[in-house]
Amino acid sequence: MDIKLLKELKRYSFDELKNIFEKDDEELRDLLKNLSLMNIVKYLKSCSKFELDELLDEDFKLNDKFDDYVFKYVGIIVVGNICLVIYPKYIEDEKADKNYEILKQLISVIRKYQSKQQNIGFDEELELENFNLLSIVLELIYSYYEHGLYINENDIIEQNGEGEICWEKTINETTAYFSNNIPFYLDTFTFNQKSNKEDFFTLLHAFVLSEGCKKLKDILNILNILNISPINLSLAKLDNFGSIEFIINRLNQELSTQFITYRQNILKLLKRYIEQDSIKKTSSDISFVGTSSFNLVWEDVCSKVLDNSLEKSLKKLGLRGNDGNEFLKDIIPKPKWRDVKTSSIHEATKTLIPDIVTINNDELSIYDAKYYTTILNKKEAKNTPGIGDITKQYFYKMTYEDFARKNNISIKHNAFLMPTCKSSANLVGNVSLNLPGYKNLNIIDVILLPTCKMYEYYLANKTICIKIDRDKKDVIL
Repeated sequence: MDIKLLKELKRYSFDELKNIFEKDDEELRDLLKNLSLMNIVKYLKSCSKFELDELLDEDFKLNDKFDDYVFKYVGIIVVGNICLVIYPKYIEDEKADKNYEILKQLISVIRKYQSKQQNIGFDEELELENFNLLSIVLELIYSYYEHGLYINENDIIEQNGEGEICWEKTINETTAYFSNNIPFYLDTFTFNQKSNKEDFFTLLHAFVLSEGCKKLKDILNILNILNISPINLSLAKLDNFGSIEFIINRLNQELSTQFITYRQNILKLLKRYIEQDSIKKTSSDISFVGTSSFNLVWEDVCSKVLDNSLEKSLKKLGLRGNDGNEFLKDIIPKPKWRDVKTSSIHEATKTLIPDIVTINNDELSIYDAKYYTTILNKKEAKNTPGIGDITKQYFYKMTYEDFARKNNISIKHNAFLMPTCKSSANLVGNVSLNLPGYKNLNIIDVILLPTCKMYEYYLANKTICIKIDRDKKDVIL
């Protein structure tokens, strides 16, 4: 099986993809059609201007030719005997990933984000319509490494064990010795739990793990780059467990009585694996592990690493707001609609919410995590946030100014945060908007954050604080 390295949202011509996939025209069109139906591949010629704005970093004109394809995906896609490794768009050279260290970290970050979203598998949006053998088997393997096989314990009573004493059986069936009219028992019966290795679900779990690894043998050999090894625990066949309908019914019954989260997840994965024939809707030789929404992953990374305080209560932060303000995000007002006839006021249920607001050492900072590949230098300003993003950041600053004054804290930073594959953070520039009557809007900084460090902190549940040295035009994490 060949590994091909690609980049998210990079434009590829039909001929380039022919060389990569080593297929003829008809085979490649069928493959691209399937990937397009799964929203993994976009054919630019069929995209609207709005879609092109979102997909393409470079400036374009509507009369430009868009006879190219882009992969809106980050992760691994296995197509027949080809393994596509698709790196995020901010990676400068996808071929420079020595020993796949960047890929390993990326997959770990995506897994953590999606486990937080309580998704079973790697891309719930894609898997709703397409059976994805690779992601299901990988999740089962990761779960097995962490928890072992699915186990049901049987309650047993044993003699002189280490569990809680069963007094009724001990009193009725053993000899009591008395000292000062106090009974002592040299032998006791105790409660314990014994794992049932022959349990239906234990055996089914071992079978699915073994069969799944066997089906994906070639792929898992390649995925040794992720420190994943095939598992072989069972020689059983699916027929040994009964009909598919019977197995599904047993799994549903077990799910209804199982309240431990990781065990519920195992049962759900087993059920999806067993149901594969009925839910499979596209070619079975396409499997994937990753995400089509890496922008959301980046936002979550920035939010967690910078210790976002939006969802924290003002009481916990030791701050005070207006009446009815319980959380830091509640400081932002909601629109109020007034009926001119009755003067009735109706407050909207929603308002604008910033990505990240942090409070450190009596300093408040407002950040917008942008999954952009911004270029800002002497020659050009390219792939920058739009006017809507800029005005929202100013709105947030104005909203929090009064709150900051009341609590004797200062607004330290207002900035866009973007990813970079470089090893250190970089203050590349800023943006300003001169509005008559608003002299204190100040600038909005543009900061590039090193993804290697941000992901490391994210995976280790560590938080940091951004410091800007304006004299040196430097950012310190």
